[in-house]
Amino acid sequence: MTFETWDGDDESAAGRFVPLYVLVNGRTAPRDSTLDLATQVVALPVDTRGLEPEYVEIVRRCANWISVAEIGAYLHLPLAITKVMVDVLIEQGYLGAGTPAQRNIVDLHLLDSVLAGLERL
Repeated sequence: MTFETWDGDDESAAGRFVPLYVLVNGRTAPRDSTLDLATQVVALPVDTRGLEPEYVEIVRRCANWISVAEIGAYLHLPLAITKVMVDVLIEQGYLGAGTPAQRNIVDLHLLDSVLAGLERL
């Protein structure tokens, strides 16, 4: 049996350099108990230069409202880790949490059309 060792030249063969538990300081759950996979988050206009690359990528993905589950899927991260990382970003003021429905919807014609379509079902 031969054993292959990684020589440092191929990043894809070695995976990530920083284990995920290091990025979340060993936390296993978000501090905000209301944060779940369906929670919608959006990036706030703040400087992200001090963040780790994994956190910057999450903030970049949150240019528009997006759920925590979608972030994990796009970035191929375990959902438990994604929840904790999103929680950290919310705590530090990089992300805002809520739902897009909390924003005021001005186009009442659109809402009437949706309602009429649902009533036809």
